[in-house]
Amino acid sequence: MNRRIGIGVLGCGTVGSSLLKAVSRKRAAIARATGLSLRAVRVCDREPERVRQWQQIAASDPLDVVRDPAVDVVVELLGGIEPACSLVKEAIRLGKPVVTANKALLSERGEELFDLARRHGVLLGFEASVAAAIPIIKSLRETFVANRIERLVAILNGTTNFILSRMEEETVSFQDALRRAQSLGYAEADPRLDISGTDAAHKLAILARYAFHTVVPVRGMCVQGIAAVDRIDIVSAREFGYTVKLLAVGRRVGNRLDVRVHPALLPLRHVLAGVRDVYNAVYLEGDLIGSSLLFGEGAGGPAAASSVLSDIVDVCLRPGAGPGMPASGGLRLMPSGEVVSRFYFRFSAVDRPGVLARISAVLGRHRISIASVTQKEACGDSAVPIVMVTHRAPLRSVRAALAAIDRLPVIKRPTVSMLIEE
Repeated sequence: MNRRIGIGVLGCGTVGSSLLKAVSRKRAAIARATGLSLRAVRVCDREPERVRQWQQIAASDPLDVVRDPAVDVVVELLGGIEPACSLVKEAIRLGKPVVTANKALLSERGEELFDLARRHGVLLGFEASVAAAIPIIKSLRETFVANRIERLVAILNGTTNFILSRMEEETVSFQDALRRAQSLGYAEADPRLDISGTDAAHKLAILARYAFHTVVPVRGMCVQGIAAVDRIDIVSAREFGYTVKLLAVGRRVGNRLDVRVHPALLPLRHVLAGVRDVYNAVYLEGDLIGSSLLFGEGAGGPAAASSVLSDIVDVCLRPGAGPGMPASGGLRLMPSGEVVSRFYFRFSAVDRPGVLARISAVLGRHRISIASVTQKEACGDSAVPIVMVTHRAPLRSVRAALAAIDRLPVIKRPTVSMLIEE
């Protein structure tokens, strides 16, 4: 006899609608594999037209979904902090397990929610909050639990990876690639959360809790988006033997933790260099596993719905309140200025003799050594792109040097800089 599980879904956008379809389509297969008969019994969304297909089980008030006695598991797919946080808390107080894909909520209020869930003896599942179809949370929490993770380098945002892939493969502009992503449903009408790096930062904050047992506030993280990346940067990186990716990086440095999100140059030989379009990947280095790569679709409703379904089954079959958040490992956050790396620069300068000498003099004063430099054809406004790769230098020195260079009268636009992640 299968155990009946009533599911209440808050949010019927891309992921929510995919989940509702998957629950119906996969019901028999899940029942055979788990003994659970899953049924969506209540749904709610801010936009009534989204629930028209499920009108017979629709509610106008999300609290009606949470409090319905027929709802055994609450699935929160609203996004944002409120009202999502209040609804999740209410479900937990009622003793109902919660499954969420809300990375902003978890990165900002995760400690509070897990503490509440532990006190009420219920589970909170959130695999779909990071990297959609990749089971990275379960891998860190279970498969790699005996490992001391030393380094994590990840592509965690499918929208920006699609944009950068199109810019590289089709030599199109950032704006053209963004419009293509929006037309295919890979980017929101307002894409700022993705292209600013904020979405990836929320996800990295969650992963850092499991990989490094350290609470990382997004506000304390170095975060840079991809809006300044131009076609010339993509082409120049390729000429130097690199590709450009928006990376989320976590790295132990003694008893400190280096965490950051930014566009970076990756060597073409790196395992992450071939991750294209909306795919995500997480590269880990640990004391027992050596290195490991997890790869899968990082955007789209079906991929996220797969992880949500996995969490629903997990919270129904796992007894008690589960492991929750791991204990803090006591790592201190390393100031981003202390990061030491090679760098890529693109200066936009006037076309006259002596410009490179003036730039080089400033870099020299800040003890930044040049590894290679090329000068491109003048742009439409007569600015000449000067592309440079440096030897290793502290980010603090780079910031000071570029601030001084950008004040030079021969520089026409702010300098574009990116770390090189080896």
